[in-house]
Amino acid sequence: MLTPNHVVTTARAVLVGGALTAAVLMLGPWPGLESVFGLSDKAAHAIAFGGLMAVSFLAFPRMRRNDLAVAAVLLGASIEVAQLFTADRSASISDVLADAVGVGVVHLISHIENLRALARKRGAATFAEIAAQDRRRGARGLAPVVKAVFPSPVETLKADRPASFAERAARRFPRQA
Repeated sequence: MLTPNHVVTTARAVLVGGALTAAVLMLGPWPGLESVFGLSDKAAHAIAFGGLMAVSFLAFPRMRRNDLAVAAVLLGASIEVAQLFTADRSASISDVLADAVGVGVVHLISHIENLRALARKRGAATFAEIAAQDRRRGARGLAPVVKAVFPSPVETLKADRPASFAERAARRFPRQA
């Protein structure tokens, strides 16, 4: 019987094979090989690293997507550094950017199902309310960026309402100088 663990094991093998193949093709003495398939160098980089990113989601289901994305971009950067030490190749920042574009596209696509689930389950709630109810955050609370961009309605009401009688009176009857 096929189980999810079989898929994970197979995806890990495919990921190792794909990463090794990409490294050999990017470091080997075959510059311009992607033109045989009608691809530019940058398109080949984006497709290769986007594919590696997609397989890594299957290979490591318990790892965070952001960590996998950083690892994929670091792999691309390390291959570019290794190209500095080859005779037929040269390193290029634009290749690393193409790798990051491929990784980024797949990373963004992976969030679509999360957004669909949020729309089904909590369509009327704001992102700040959803983040506040997230059990994984625990005692950390909301990230400062989320607090700045999406203020919580509860916090907004608390900020508008004075806490003590003296503050309420001072608002209602301001001192005149």
